[in-house]
Amino acid sequence: MHIAWFQYFQIACLLVALYCYRGLRACSLLAFIPLLIIVNITEFAGINFHFSGRAGNYSVYNLYLLVSTPFYFYLAGKMLFLTSKERVVFYTICILCLILVYANFFFIQGMSRFDTYSLVLIEIMTIVFSSLSLVRLTILDQNELDFMREPFFWINSAYLLFGLITLVVLGLQEYILLNQIEIAHKTLYYVIMPTLNAVVYSGYSYAFILCRTQKTR
Repeated sequence: MHIAWFQYFQIACLLVALYCYRGLRACSLLAFIPLLIIVNITEFAGINFHFSGRAGNYSVYNLYLLVSTPFYFYLAGKMLFLTSKERVVFYTICILCLILVYANFFFIQGMSRFDTYSLVLIEIMTIVFSSLSLVRLTILDQNELDFMREPFFWINSAYLLFGLITLVVLGLQEYILLNQIEIAHKTLYYVIMPTLNAVVYSGYSYAFILCRTQKTR
């Protein structure tokens, strides 16, 4: 069994989330705990797929998209400060996106090849939701908001960073592999994504600690 170096950041993030349980509950972010459990299981299974006798790990990450996306959308809704009318529109859009993701998994690209259509759609929605949340944070409290101590700022900044880079690296994965685009004899995925994961999950961990120190919003 193998554990990649960036997985330690994911494991640490889960442990920090458990430690900051009360703070996450106060900030309505408890859904991060099951999400991080899913992340850790997925990465462990994806990296060690050869022990199961599988030819590849695309099915692992395709299943991850199915299971994790509802958690991402739920958390995005909590951080957008939605009104009742906005909530209806938001969750209608989320449900439609989930239908498309599930349709792609079962009927279009399937389980055996990487579901790039689903990934592109999910990352576009992540970029849009995180951008809207950052804008709302600025509008709601222009004079008093301390971004450095605002958990939602750090989480949505991490969302935005991850969404933008992942959209390019994984959304164009087939093109990158076909044209053998490499850095230091490594594919862009193996160069960029591990470092990106370390940065993003470090940002999450810091946000969770801020939730714990604040207790309430």
